[in-house]
Amino acid sequence: MKGNDLCLLKPMLRRRNERQLTIMEARCLLLLIFAIQEGSSDDKNRQYCTEQQGTIIVEEGGSVTIPCNFTYPQDRNVDVRVYWRRGGKDRCGDGNIIYNHTEGRTHPNYTGRISMVGNPKEEGTATITISNLRRSDRPMFCCRIHLYEGSNIIEQWQNRPGTFIQFKDEFSIEQTDVVPAFIGEDITIPCLINYKDSSTIEGVTWTVGSSDLCVENNDKSVTWTTWNKSEIIERWSVVNFPEDLSLRITGATAKDNKQYCCKVQTKLRGAANTVSSIQGTEVVVVDISDKPPFEVVQQYTISPDEDNSATINCSFTRQSGIDPLWMGVFWRVGSPRGFYAYHPLMEMVNISYRERTELRGLANLHIKDLHETDNTTYYCFVMLKFCIGNNKTSSSIQYGRGTNLMVNGAHTQPYDSTWIYILVAAVPIIILCAVIIIFILKKKGIICQKQSRREDNNHLTSEIALGGKNTPKNMQTPRASSSAPPPPQEDSAGILYAHLNVSSLQEKTRSRSKESKPDNDSLVVYAAVKTSGAHQDIYSSING
Repeated sequence: MKGNDLCLLKPMLRRRNERQLTIMEARCLLLLIFAIQEGSSDDKNRQYCTEQQGTIIVEEGGSVTIPCNFTYPQDRNVDVRVYWRRGGKDRCGDGNIIYNHTEGRTHPNYTGRISMVGNPKEEGTATITISNLRRSDRPMFCCRIHLYEGSNIIEQWQNRPGTFIQFKDEFSIEQTDVVPAFIGEDITIPCLINYKDSSTIEGVTWTVGSSDLCVENNDKSVTWTTWNKSEIIERWSVVNFPEDLSLRITGATAKDNKQYCCKVQTKLRGAANTVSSIQGTEVVVVDISDKPPFEVVQQYTISPDEDNSATINCSFTRQSGIDPLWMGVFWRVGSPRGFYAYHPLMEMVNISYRERTELRGLANLHIKDLHETDNTTYYCFVMLKFCIGNNKTSSSIQYGRGTNLMVNGAHTQPYDSTWIYILVAAVPIIILCAVIIIFILKKKGIICQKQSRREDNNHLTSEIALGGKNTPKNMQTPRASSSAPPPPQEDSAGILYAHLNVSSLQEKTRSRSKESKPDNDSLVVYAAVKTSGAHQDIYSSING
C-alpha cells in the first residue's frame, strides 16, 4: 500500500503545465489498475449469504419461529454479531433494528417477547422466536450479519426478501420455497389463498425470473382473470381458476430452474386489493445424467409392526467439505415421481399421509399409525443450497434408491411401481402374440374345423327322430344280449340309444390286451345318426 500511496502523490507534486507522463508515473498508474482489478475480483468471489423462509402464517397472540441461516468464508477468525430488522412492504432495506443478540439490545416494542434460538457462531444460524404476536408486528423481518475483527467491522450483509408473516384471518397468499422436479415431469407450484371466500378473487398473475425478490422477476408474466380465463399458455396453466390458483407446468426442463411468483387481484377494498408474494417458489430440476455433488443414502427395507410407528432413515454424504447454506428434505411415495409423503408445506402432502408424517433428525421420515396401505417404497429427496457469491446461491437435489416398508401383520406386498410399468409394457405384446396365434390357427384350419364339426353334430342331433313312428321301417334293431335283460327305454332328448352285444369285439380285445372279462357283455353306445334317405338302411361301425 505504501508504494501505491507514493504513486498517488507524485502526480500532485508535478507542475500543472507538465502534460507528459514519465516512465515512473506510467508504472505507478499500471500498479493502481492492477490493484483495482484484484479488489473487484475479490468482491465477485465473496461468499456471504443468508437464507430465510418466505412466508409464515401466524395467529394473533401466538408465537412464531423465524429461521435464518448464514454462511461466510470459514478461513476468517472473526466475531459474529446478529441483528434483526423489521421491514416494510417489499423488502427490509434500512428498517428499524428490533433485536441485537450480541449487544443484548431489544426494541421497547419487543422487550420480553423476542429471543435467539441456537448459537450463531457455532451453528451458523440466527433464528429467533417472537411470542405474544400483535397486529403491529407485521409484515416482515430480516436477519443481518456483521463480522468484526476486534472493534472493527469488516463485513456486513442481510437477507433481502426477509420472512413475511401473515395472520390467519387476513387475505394472504402462501407459496412453498422449493418444488423439486424431474426433466419431463409435470409439476404444480402452489399459490395458496388464506381466505374463506374464493369469490373475491378477480385475477392471478404469475411471473418468473432469477431473483429471490418477486418485484425483480419479469422474465415472463401471464395473467388469468374472471373475464379472460386462459386455459394453456405455452406450457403454463392454472389448475382451476379461481378455486385453485396453482401454476401447472408440463414437461419440466432445465430452463425452468427459476423463481416463480404469484400475485392475486381481489374485489376487496383497501390494501388487500392486490396481494403479492415477496419471495417466490424456486423450481429445482433433477438431472440424473449429471454427476451428483453429493449422495443420498437409504436403508433397503424395514419391517415394523402394524398399528405402530416407523422411522425410515436417510442421510447424505458430500463430495466437498463446503457446508451448505440450507438443506431441504422431501419424501415421495411409490416412485421418485410419486406423490409426497412429506413436504415442508403441509398442503403439498398427500391426504393419506397428512398429520401422520414428520421429520426426525435431519432427514429421517417418521410415520405414525401404520396400516397395510403403507406397504410401499419411500424415496428421500435432499436439496442443498450453497453460497457461491455475495447473496448468490446454487441449489442441487438428489434422491436415494428407496426404502421398502413391509408392515408385519399386513397382507399386502410392498408396492413397487416398476411392476406396473412392466405390466403396462407387456399388455401390447400379449395382445400381439394372441393375434398372431389366432391367425396361424385359422390359416392351418384348426379353428374352422372344430367349428364345422360342432355345426355338423348339432345338425345331426337335430334331425334324429325318436319313437316308432319316426323310425324308418328297414332300420335294423340290434339283438339284446341273452345274459342281460333289456334296459328300460330312456328319453334321449334327440340322442339315439342302442344296446349292442359286443362279445366278439371283447374277445379280440382280450386276446390283444389280456384283460379280464367284464361283468357283463352289454355296453351302451351313444350315436348321433343322420339318415341320407327315407328308405335307406342306417349303418354304423364300432372300432374295438
